[in-house]
Amino acid sequence: MTAEAGSPRIWYHTIDLPDGTTTPGWFDTRAAPRYVSWPAALPGGRCIDVGTFDGFWAFEMERRGAAEVVAVDLDDPAALDWSYDQRQRGPEAVLEWGSQRGPGFAALAAKLNSKVERVNRSVYDLKPEVDGTFDVVFCGSLLLHLRDPVRALEAMRSVCGGELVLVEALDPLLDVIARRVPCARVAPGWDQWWRVNRVGFHKMAEVAGFEVLEAGPRFLVPYGPGAPRAMRFGRLDSLAALRFRGRGQLHSALRAKPRPPRPAAV
Repeated sequence: MTAEAGSPRIWYHTIDLPDGTTTPGWFDTRAAPRYVSWPAALPGGRCIDVGTFDGFWAFEMERRGAAEVVAVDLDDPAALDWSYDQRQRGPEAVLEWGSQRGPGFAALAAKLNSKVERVNRSVYDLKPEVDGTFDVVFCGSLLLHLRDPVRALEAMRSVCGGELVLVEALDPLLDVIARRVPCARVAPGWDQWWRVNRVGFHKMAEVAGFEVLEAGPRFLVPYGPGAPRAMRFGRLDSLAALRFRGRGQLHSALRAKPRPPRPAAV
């Protein structure tokens, strides 16, 4: 897809358009929906896509029959969860590269004739008195970019009137050496914080007040046509990551529902 005036120079999602063109995204999630256990309430339901970026998952829920889809993300790159050392350079780089949230979504919504409503808001600021509640709360590949993913999940729980669907990147090394122990490590990426194994992914949802209803398999999200070489063949931090080098990133999905507080341990 040729960049148009006012459109971003970098696309995050790879999305097929009605005219036969495809956005050159950094990641190609087009096959990922088949690994998701979609809630029965999705068709005809009110849904939210948290951390929407270019809107792939929001448009997917709309395509699957959602009556209403709200997509939330932050317009101001300075408001993202940057580490101390990246707090100044990070927002500057986003503007320099043209990878802001917002412009790509607007361009795609127009081309897709989409009715998805996009809201400029942090996941941490979701509140039922402001946003209402949703039959489906969806969040894809956002938790690793957050300083406090459990706090974010608790905010999602506050607006979840039905079920939560999470799709998240896994750490290949931890998923090999600690398959049964919930683990996380500080991610090496410049705009990332935490990488978890599959058990740790489930534990984060449970700690935030959800009951996991269904856990999907591990699957690979391939790099998209716009992924830079440095992303595909960057520094390896484990032999486990070598298996996926140049191909994509390991992911998993889960479906959960809010649960009541558990009795305190004696």
